[in-house]
Amino acid sequence: MSARTDFLKPFRFATIGFSITVLFVVYQLLANLDLFSLREFLPMIVFAILCPPSLVSSRMIDAEVGTHAFYVLWTMIAILNAALYFLVAAMLRAVKRRA
Repeated sequence: MSARTDFLKPFRFATIGFSITVLFVVYQLLANLDLFSLREFLPMIVFAILCPPSLVSSRMIDAEVGTHAFYVLWTMIAILNAALYFLVAAMLRAVKRRA
């Protein structure tokens, strides 16, 4: 295997991680969120599982949907999620090679 293919697979996973965060932000922008309803709570749990760095946003009370702080925060979360997916894919690839 070439070094290029070794890098591409984890990079694809990083792209998936980034895309999941983008979907989460689009969902937040389009949905009128009422976290006390079960209909809105379940998708948020799924997004929290697929995007663990999104839990950081629970501590940021000034980042309301649509503000500048919201976009900065979610850009950082998207980068963190992409890095997390990249690292997981790279570790899985390294374990697979050793076996």
